[in-house]
Amino acid sequence: MYRGFGVTVTVPQPGGEPKTAPLVVVARDETDAELVAAQAAGPDAHAETLRELTEAEVLAHELDLTAHGSAKVLPVLNL
Repeated sequence: MYRGFGVTVTVPQPGGEPKTAPLVVVARDETDAELVAAQAAGPDAHAETLRELTEAEVLAHELDLTAHGSAKVLPVLNL
């Protein structure tokens, strides 16, 4: 089984400020979480793991810890 992580992803914008979004992802470890998030956000995206989610947070975000690579964008950063 995998673990849930809170990650921020920054995506460069042509001619503008980069956009940053919070995500929750299912991955093996922090490095894998960053890779999953960056791939979900597209080319040139940069991801940073904030922390591993608690069991209660995994349930609240309805993450399936058997589904490696699944990700959900959060409306606001609340980790």
